[in-house]
Amino acid sequence: MNELLLRIEALCVEVDSSILVGAGAGMAVVGLFLWLGGARYSTIVVGLLGAAVGALIGMLVGQRLGLAPFVSMAAGAVVLSVLSILARNVLVIVLATVIFALLAATVYTTVVLDHQPVQETTTQDTATRDSLAAQEPPRFVYQSFSRMDPNTRQAYIDGLSAPEEGFQSRMKAVLEDLWEALGPHKWYLIGAILIGGVGGFLLIWFIKNVVLPLCYSVVGATGALLGVQVLLLGLGARVASDLSSRPWIVPAAFGSMTFIGWVRQLLAGRRRHAAAEEAPKEAKHD
Repeated sequence: MNELLLRIEALCVEVDSSILVGAGAGMAVVGLFLWLGGARYSTIVVGLLGAAVGALIGMLVGQRLGLAPFVSMAAGAVVLSVLSILARNVLVIVLATVIFALLAATVYTTVVLDHQPVQETTTQDTATRDSLAAQEPPRFVYQSFSRMDPNTRQAYIDGLSAPEEGFQSRMKAVLEDLWEALGPHKWYLIGAILIGGVGGFLLIWFIKNVVLPLCYSVVGATGALLGVQVLLLGLGARVASDLSSRPWIVPAAFGSMTFIGWVRQLLAGRRRHAAAEEAPKEAKHD
C-alpha cells in the first residue's frame, strides 16, 4: 500500500497547494460520511453517484451535439440520477461487484509492488548515459518507490512525463509505468480482479445487509485516508514519505477504520430495523 501512496505523492507534489487542500478536504469529508453513514443514506449516495456520472455523460454528449454544456450536464445528471434511484437494487449489486474487484486489484498490486526489487539500467555504458543526460531529463528503471529518496522519486516521475505536460498526462504516464512495473504478474492481477468481482457479486446477492455496509466502509476509509494525505501534502507534509520506514501503519489504519465503520453501520442498521418493527406494535397497543 505504501508503494501506491508514494506514487500518488510524487504525482501530486507539483500541483498547486490550494487545489490539493481543497480536493483533499472534500475527499476526506465525503470519505468520513461514507465510512460512518453510507448504508443509512444509500439512496442519496446512489442518486448523487448517478447524477455525477450523468453530468459527465451529458457533457460528452453535449460536446458532440454542440449543445450548451450546462444544459446537457444538468439533463444528464437529472435523468441518470432518477434512473439510479429507480434501479437502486441493481446498481447496488454492480457497485459491490466493482468495489470488491478494485479492492482485490489494489491488494494484489500492493503486494507485488512492495516486493519489487530495485533495478538500475545496465543496457547503456556510462558515456552513453552521460551524453543522453545532457540532452534530456534522466529516465530511471527503478520500480520500488519505497527504496528511493524523495528527490529520486520526483526525478523518476519527471522522466516519465514533463511537468509542463499537465496533470492528466503525468497521471496517464504514471499509470502506464505502474502497469509495466507489474511485469509478468499482469495476468494474475486480472485473475484477482475477476475473483474479487465474482466474490463481491455473490456476497451482496446473498447477504446484502452485511456486505453493503462493508462496501461503504471500504470506500469511505479509502477516501478519508487519501483525502488526508492530499490535504497534508497541500500543507507541505509528505506523509507517505515520512511513513515509508514504517509501512505497516497505513494498512493497519485502513483495516481498523474499515472494521470500525462496518460494525458501526451494522449496529445502526439493526437499531433502525428494530425500531421499525416496534413502531407497528406500539400503534396497535394505542
